[in-house]
Amino acid sequence: MTAVPCRFFDGRTSAPREATLTITPDRSVVVAIVGIESRRVHDLTDVRIPSRIADTPRHLLLPDGAVCEVRDNDSLDTMRARAERDPLPAGRRFERLLHALDSTWRGAAAALATTAALLYSFTQWGAPMVAGVVVAATPPEVEAVIGANVLTLFDQFNIIEPSELDPNRRNELLAAFTEMKEDTGVADTELRFYSGRRLGANAFALPGGTVVVTDELVELAEHDEEIIAVLAHELGHVEGRHVMRRLAQTSSMLVVWTAFTGDVSVAGLSIFAPDRLLAQSYSRNFERDADRFAFDYLGQAGIPPTRLGDILRRLERMSGTAGMPVWSSSHPGAEERSRNAEEAEAQARDSAEGDE
Repeated sequence: MTAVPCRFFDGRTSAPREATLTITPDRSVVVAIVGIESRRVHDLTDVRIPSRIADTPRHLLLPDGAVCEVRDNDSLDTMRARAERDPLPAGRRFERLLHALDSTWRGAAAALATTAALLYSFTQWGAPMVAGVVVAATPPEVEAVIGANVLTLFDQFNIIEPSELDPNRRNELLAAFTEMKEDTGVADTELRFYSGRRLGANAFALPGGTVVVTDELVELAEHDEEIIAVLAHELGHVEGRHVMRRLAQTSSMLVVWTAFTGDVSVAGLSIFAPDRLLAQSYSRNFERDADRFAFDYLGQAGIPPTRLGDILRRLERMSGTAGMPVWSSSHPGAEERSRNAEEAEAQARDSAEGDE
């Protein structure tokens, strides 16, 4: 029987030794190390032989912790097949099938297409479903802790600083926010002001219901109704628990990528993958949902929904993101959102005229 050349690692040092490996008909794995007369003999069932991946070397793990690196996969598989005369267990038959598919370009193409379809399906339907279950099972206290930790990190990295707004100005906006909470029924939330040195003009909602507004955004607004429109939008995120949903979706997709690649560091690169770009659509949907929430409130409060579009256009011009392709952004473009605001205002006007 022809022995297969291999490199032997004793498990104690990193230095390899030349050796040969043989699988005998009685299912024994015999390792003969060059320069050593005695041979290592192990039962085939005690040797861990990894699945074959094309023609990459395989590392056979021996029961005593030693490793044999085999490059001649064909000879190894032939010896193993002769020794395993009995019908193969289901796991080994599946392994043979995978190798057969991997050995042809048609099989590889089919595997790639299947993988892409599975990732697309999970991103399109599975991730939102998982996120819904996770968010429903997350207690509000846990969500509040996550939001508080985010603020702590922002503070530690000097992303935010104490607000420098005039206290009377803050109280005016807090009163408007309190009225908004009462009118919309979203009670478990609070408004905080910070100076966003590195964030600039910004507003965002955190897990747990905290809404953050920077001094720069307040200064950018040309009308208080624009600030109220932004706060209504952020309140829509709180009501929909959008931040937690996005966190759950991202985490579930990272788990799926890790399962497919077998390497969490490679899975982390999924942020650049097509399915990650597809997932951006969920963020845009969340933004549209929050916009609709804001439009409904603004219409009830007698504030033109276009106030939101006005400040969003101004923000987009300041950030220099105007003209960016929609598929690369987690937010819809300001022009689209402005059109939606104009349509919402027109609908509200038509509805008011119809009631007269």
